[in-house]
Amino acid sequence: WSSSTSASSADVLEDLDRSARQELLDSLDRETAADALEEMEPEELTALLRELEPAHAAELVARMEPDEAVDALRELAAAEQAALLSQMPADKQRELAALLGFPSDEAGGFMTSVLACARPDESVSAVRQMLAEQAGHQTEIDSVAVVDGEGRLLADVSVFDLLVSDGEKRLSDWVDPEHPPAYVHQDDDLDTVATELVGSRRSSLV
Repeated sequence: WSSSTSASSADVLEDLDRSARQELLDSLDRETAADALEEMEPEELTALLRELEPAHAAELVARMEPDEAVDALRELAAAEQAALLSQMPADKQRELAALLGFPSDEAGGFMTSVLACARPDESVSAVRQMLAEQAGHQTEIDSVAVVDGEGRLLADVSVFDLLVSDGEKRLSDWVDPEHPPAYVHQDDDLDTVATELVGSRRSSLV
């Protein structure tokens, strides 16, 4: 299931009337439907979520990438947000409620919470396998955070570097105390994030 297919399904959903939308969603598995919802225009997605039964809407939102789910929830009234969150598993409720607590113009409110992490002693081949198991998040992950036993960030290795490197190479080879990885805090504003991103010459930040 590709992003282009998701976008095509989103276009179809936006063009259908209410009953036809429901019929199409019912014909898709939940993961596929959630992917399509991520590609919809905000106003169309808001209308669709309001059309669905709360339990169905909640299930689809819960399967979306966290940052996409939060964006969708932000378009709803507080009572509507609460209604959907109440239908979700407790761990998903806590995750999305925490992200909703950040203003939309702060890093915690607009950056993805999906993060791939590995230890310095892990091999490139082992990390590739770990990434393969997270294929459902392929649009959210473009690097792997190398962390120590206490969770401190040591390096940020791009997926491309992992792809072209020898499988026996250890992530510790990317750890350079003299050139620590760029990162931002959850309450950093958009300007700060943009400045760090440009300064790091990376496509993403931790």
